Amino acid sequence: MASREFALKVVQELTYTRQDEAGRLVALSEARLTEARQKLEALDSYRDQYAQQLIATGGSGVGIGQLRDLHAFIGRIDEAIAQHKLEIARLEQGWQSALEQWSTRRQAAKTMDALEERHLLNLEREDRRLDQKQQDEFASRRREHD
Repeated sequence: MASREFALKVVQELTYTRQDEAGRLVALSEARLTEARQKLEALDSYRDQYAQQLIATGGSGVGIGQLRDLHAFIGRIDEAIAQHKLEIARLEQGWQSALEQWSTRRQAAKTMDALEERHLLNLEREDRRLDQKQQDEFASRRREHD
């Protein structure tokens, strides 16, 4: 008689563990991406503030040195923004990759669930077949005895 336990139970549990790990990685990647986007918004805001300051001071008694320093500072903010956009693109790729891995692992877990369900259905079918066989044998013995 075949084992009544699902033969792939260990594999199924490992599949669930890997799916959970992939889900945590998706959440972590998404949090990092959100944080990076917020930092980019802050950098954009700083840049806008200093650009407004530059426009506001454009000739009203501010020295050339101060204007040059303000231009240089805005240039550094622009460089930081460009670098941060590259970082966001990298984080988006990482998040997308984590999401794809989670999806793959989720599908594997669903496959394991389907295999377990099929195993349980086969057990039920086998139980019904054995019950019917026992009932048939009992009825046959009764007829022979009567």
